Amino acid sequence: MLTLPRFFALVVGALALLAAAVLLVAVRAANQAVFRVGESARQETAARIGAALESDLGAAERAVADFEQALALDVASARDPAGLRRALTAELIALRNLTELTLTSGTFEGYDDAGNMVLGRLGRRQVAVFRDRDGRIDARALLDVIADGPDDPTRHDTFRTAAHQEWRGRGVWSDLAYSERDAALPAPARRKVMTVQKAIFDGRGRFAGVLRAGIVSDTLDRFAAAKADGDPHRLFICDSAGRLVTRLQPADVYGPVDDNGRPDPDGDLRVLPARLPDAVAAALGIARRGVVGGTRVDVGGVPYLVTIAPVAEGRAQQWRAGIVVPESAYVGDLGRARDRLLALLALIVLVIAGAAIAGARAVGAGMRALGAATDGMRRFVFDAGPVRAPFAEVRAALASVERAKTALRAMVKYVPVGLVRRLYESGRDPALGAELTDVSLMFTDIADFTSHAERLPPSRLADALGRYLQAATAAVEAMGGTVDKYIGDALMVIFNAPDPVPDHAAAACRAALACAAATDEVARSPFWQQAGLSPWRTRFGLHADRVMVGHFGAPDRLSYTAMGDGVNLASRLEGLNKIYGTTILASETIRARAGSAFLFRRVDRVAVKGRGQSIEICELVGAASDPRAAARQAALAPYERALAAAQRRQFQQALELLAALPDDGPSAVLTGRCRHWLRVPPPPEWDGTWVATQK
Repeated sequence: MLTLPRFFALVVGALALLAAAVLLVAVRAANQAVFRVGESARQETAARIGAALESDLGAAERAVADFEQALALDVASARDPAGLRRALTAELIALRNLTELTLTSGTFEGYDDAGNMVLGRLGRRQVAVFRDRDGRIDARALLDVIADGPDDPTRHDTFRTAAHQEWRGRGVWSDLAYSERDAALPAPARRKVMTVQKAIFDGRGRFAGVLRAGIVSDTLDRFAAAKADGDPHRLFICDSAGRLVTRLQPADVYGPVDDNGRPDPDGDLRVLPARLPDAVAAALGIARRGVVGGTRVDVGGVPYLVTIAPVAEGRAQQWRAGIVVPESAYVGDLGRARDRLLALLALIVLVIAGAAIAGARAVGAGMRALGAATDGMRRFVFDAGPVRAPFAEVRAALASVERAKTALRAMVKYVPVGLVRRLYESGRDPALGAELTDVSLMFTDIADFTSHAERLPPSRLADALGRYLQAATAAVEAMGGTVDKYIGDALMVIFNAPDPVPDHAAAACRAALACAAATDEVARSPFWQQAGLSPWRTRFGLHADRVMVGHFGAPDRLSYTAMGDGVNLASRLEGLNKIYGTTILASETIRARAGSAFLFRRVDRVAVKGRGQSIEICELVGAASDPRAAARQAALAPYERALAAAQRRQFQQALELLAALPDDGPSAVLTGRCRHWLRVPPPPEWDGTWVATQK
């Protein structure tokens, strides 16, 4: 039997060719490994940048939380200016980065139709404690201010925005700005601050005021420090418009700029660099296009590696950490070593080419076959291939690759293909563990499935369910969704994990509409018609949240899935369809993220079973481009006005609006509730939330 050792004993020249092939593969693998390690290091650096910035900004949120706790414990009172000043001063002393704590209050009377807070004309006041540039702490109080006068602090945007009903219970962050306390100083000497505003209610649910906390971030100025000698990396923070937030060198200055980065007195506070290197300009262009992660870019014929990562999400205004480094910093030495070794091997090949040419052709044919097989696996193509080669060792290797393909083909039938790809490309065994990931979730269920199942023999039921699940799975996967698991006739679908999905909330909406259409198509199929099956209707629940995504289970039996409150909420939304007679229910988070491409109808404010906090739920009517969806939304428009009236306890007005609506599940539910509330009014503390008592 012809073997590699025997053949290479006769034809030594083949060793040179094999060594060349190994060298090229090794250099390529080394380059890729260096790139991966470099990208990982840059991502870690970006994470450290984000952690430092989060730590700075988090101090303001801690101050707000401390004050809320003091109110809840009756340690401080918004109605005691002197005690309030002491409490705010103590917090300012404890947190050195705070520049101010300002509580603006008034007599809360409710919200208007637009959600704006309505205040009484008496009792408007403001107590402020602030730190000047030299660290001295001072205070100011405005008591019994004339309503809507020039000194009325409740007219300020920071109060009105935070006091809006939409932001109740949540903090609102401002963009980077000069400190108002440094207005008399020249621009270079003024502190750059960000503020968080939150409407505060005391332990009895009474409005205490809007607390504004200002924070100055030391992280921004640390970026202007000189780099270590010889370090080719350039670090910066910018925003999503590609405008610099941190200086590139200490000489750079801050100033107001427009969206294009040009000076504008009414613009945002950003850096005006004295000199913008071409590589940094290219990286800012990448950030402006919304690209995150690692990428490669040529600048003047020189390749650079760029990493863009979001930082301080939820606080900063879409800030990004950027890192730029020449590619040669990673692979320059490898390339020179490769060239020297290739030259040496070329000389050896020329000397022994005559004796080794026959063996080289045979070895080349076998290696090409093996390379094609492994390349197919790298591209995640698991099609079976021929196992033919002149050498037993190569045939064995090809056979092993084919067996691996068989195992992988089987695996992708049981677990998400994106997860298999990640595990295959990482080369690591999966282990218990998960991480918080921003995902969109979909739960589906077939309406009245038990009734359908009782009318079918088991074999026919299995066949029908298989065709349905195949169509539903194809519909959601075409929109980027990953079917996490089948739960009987139901699907649990994740968007943005394990593979990233841009605009995953919109993708979830498209998937729900596509899945509903696919279900209708199945019902019109020849199989369905010939079997005499009644149409199946699918109900959907959609929600977006940060949940734990990863490997759960026992060490020797893992399941890749998502867990958390957001997952449970998505499941509860699907179940609420049975109550409201709807098909697709989505959370307000989905509605906000999906944007104007879809039409929604606000259905209710609900506290689902097992969850004390209420949420706004919406019905996905359809795509904005669908004339039928637009017509249906227009026909149902009075419903939202009726719901708002009912939540304001104007039940008779709500019934009059509902009477003009067509036959509709949510309208029927709300009509019944309004009639009940006219007979038995809800308690005084009722805020319009309906508490679900079943899943």
